[in-house]
Amino acid sequence: MELVLGITGELQPGPYVDCPEEGCVYKLSDGVLMRHQRDAELVIREQALAVDPELDALEHERPRLRRIARMLTESAVTARLASPFVVFVPREGDPTTKGIHKGSGIVGAPLPGAERVVVDYEGAIYEQTEMARLADRVFYAHGRLVDRYPTVAQMVVPRTSLVEVGTFDPTSGTIAPVGEEAEAAMAAWLGSEQLDPAELTRSGGAL
Repeated sequence: MELVLGITGELQPGPYVDCPEEGCVYKLSDGVLMRHQRDAELVIREQALAVDPELDALEHERPRLRRIARMLTESAVTARLASPFVVFVPREGDPTTKGIHKGSGIVGAPLPGAERVVVDYEGAIYEQTEMARLADRVFYAHGRLVDRYPTVAQMVVPRTSLVEVGTFDPTSGTIAPVGEEAEAAMAAWLGSEQLDPAELTRSGGAL
């Protein structure tokens, strides 16, 4: 039994508890413990079985299932708190992110060493006034990411498909660029020759 924090062969974000001796992994979905079948390459099958440790298991199996549920609950909270909120722009010419509207705010919380990252994005395609700045769009994407809100504006992509340009502080509503090259990348993503510093701060102000 092993806690898995990364990405599986089906490109789904962790955490999972891997139980190769059972040929399955366990994950939490909206607080419900789910059992997924898996193959030798840790490719997880979509169809899952909900498991209630108190109702769906023999008495001697219940402590193990309770432990699995506790591991998943604690790891999900820890990963969310420990992972920085990273702002990305697509790497130029990479086809993986071609569905993301130019100028979108893109944010993720990649786990250390993970080859793939889950990102949420907001393109303000209806030109909403409250999403005029890049930081505004990142703020709304960040909210969906943290709340794990179901959305079509989410992707799981190779980390190499993205360029890390900064970190996002949801409390102050600001983006901190990681350097001059990052600022240039953000400007290009926004279709400008030079980055307007106002783009890095929410128009609505801090929380």
